[in-house]
Amino acid sequence: MANSWFQFKQFTVQQDKAAMKVCTDSCVFGATVPVNENIHAILDIGTGTGLLALMLAQRSGSLIDAVELNADAAQQATDNFLHSPWKERLTLYETSIQDYFKFTTRQYDLIVCNPPFFSGSLKTGNEAKDMALHQSHLSIEELMQVTFFMLTKKGSAYMLISIYEEGNFLQAAAAVGLKGKRYLSMYDNGEKLIRYIIHVRKDEIHLADEELTFVIRNSENQYTEQFVDALKDFYLHL
Repeated sequence: MANSWFQFKQFTVQQDKAAMKVCTDSCVFGATVPVNENIHAILDIGTGTGLLALMLAQRSGSLIDAVELNADAAQQATDNFLHSPWKERLTLYETSIQDYFKFTTRQYDLIVCNPPFFSGSLKTGNEAKDMALHQSHLSIEELMQVTFFMLTKKGSAYMLISIYEEGNFLQAAAAVGLKGKRYLSMYDNGEKLIRYIIHVRKDEIHLADEELTFVIRNSENQYTEQFVDALKDFYLHL
């Protein structure tokens, strides 16, 4: 059974109420999304425990809004925000991203999302987990439409996706006028590809020229130097 909490160097993620717990690929996502001094406003779509928002708060001075539909996860994320060093910069909205889009005029320099993985596989019967894992509450097309309208002119969105859904995501991005490409391929080891991070913008100018490769563990099942370098400011024992 997963712990009811996950302790990082500068914050704690309580996770007993959230369907999806802290996992390594999400931590890699939070540590590798590019941030800089020109990013003033960040949106985390489907924040869950608040992990990505907290990691980006540690890495930047930006104001961060997080949206979460599930009531239990929203309460958990709110508590995690309030007990973090960055509570003044973190705001949680308990709603769907579709409804949030309807009542806000805000635009964001950076949007991050770890969206539902699966569009056609069997559900588990656990409503909260199915909401997190399946696209029944947020389709790829809806996600891309919202992203287009909520990005600033020079903004970027990064999404951590299943390796089986990349074509669907990039096709949906193109359909609403976004330019997208694969930003990073994530491997559990040198051979097992587990996730992609895609990058989408309203223009192609600042899309990365080269795809990055990130390997979590080496042949001895130890964390790679690349992983240690990326996560050393977050993981307690790195």
